[in-house]
Amino acid sequence: MYGAYGHTAQFVVAALRRRDVALVLSGRDAGRLHALAAHHPGTRVRPAALDSPADLDRALDGVVAVVNCAGPFGDTPPALVDAALRAGAHYLDVAGETLVAWRMFDGPEPPAGVLVAPALGFFGALGDLLATAAYGSGPPAGAVTVAVALDGWVPTRGSRLAGKLRAGRRVVFTGGRLHLRSGDTPPPTATWTFPPPFGAQEAETEFPTADVVTIARHLPTQEIPTYLYTAPTATEDDTNAHRRSEQRFVVEVAIHRGGHEHRVSASGRDIYAFSAAMAAEATTRVLQGNVKATGLVTAGQAFAAADFLRTLPLDHLNLS
Repeated sequence: MYGAYGHTAQFVVAALRRRDVALVLSGRDAGRLHALAAHHPGTRVRPAALDSPADLDRALDGVVAVVNCAGPFGDTPPALVDAALRAGAHYLDVAGETLVAWRMFDGPEPPAGVLVAPALGFFGALGDLLATAAYGSGPPAGAVTVAVALDGWVPTRGSRLAGKLRAGRRVVFTGGRLHLRSGDTPPPTATWTFPPPFGAQEAETEFPTADVVTIARHLPTQEIPTYLYTAPTATEDDTNAHRRSEQRFVVEVAIHRGGHEHRVSASGRDIYAFSAAMAAEATTRVLQGNVKATGLVTAGQAFAAADFLRTLPLDHLNLS
């Protein structure tokens, strides 16, 4: 676990400990690592700086998989992926930044039998899994829409920093290709009718979720529209507490094919804790060899999507 003391990472650590996974806690701050290890007896602490290949090689000695929870993800994956490949270990992360995902999936394939799975967080894997489960075996879809509704959002420090680095830039998939929109103009808006309790809402379109990149990688389509609605009343600011917040979310995916629309959806609580649940489930399956594919893969490519979704702590799952 790299960046093991971060907000989302602590949820992942706790989840993997409950599954009896042997953990090495790593990151740049030795003091915070030892403080975390005190709450998880039996874990090992191996501090490592990202700019020191020797540190990373010592940290990854003997590990089977690396889970990267250290942001900003524009900076941390390259060194950790390289170190994981040197160690012959699988690599997973919880990044949700579209630009980072685009760059990652444009990279070289890892050696045979090694899995590199970026973007396993809320903004990257949930929409991809829903779309994979719903897509079916028909002809290529004309469009795959991803719509996200939150009843409030208090971003963590990492999320705020990622937004600042993005500077309003948006990755969109249209005409069968990924495009980068500059941050010079605000994103357009449109109405989307979400499942209850949200209903019809004016939402930001062209929302830069990594699902755009992951879905485009393996599901044939010409368009991937995205919608984000965030209620104006934010949830309590408890993102620094090691407990789930009361934030509620709904993610809906619509497959548009041949004049018909097939919608699936999932709802739950706390996008950061939910990211951790997905990362823990993915890591467990990788350690058990319970994967459909290795290589440079999305969640939908690596795992049986419907089965994976049914293991997650969702309030409601509609795969219809």
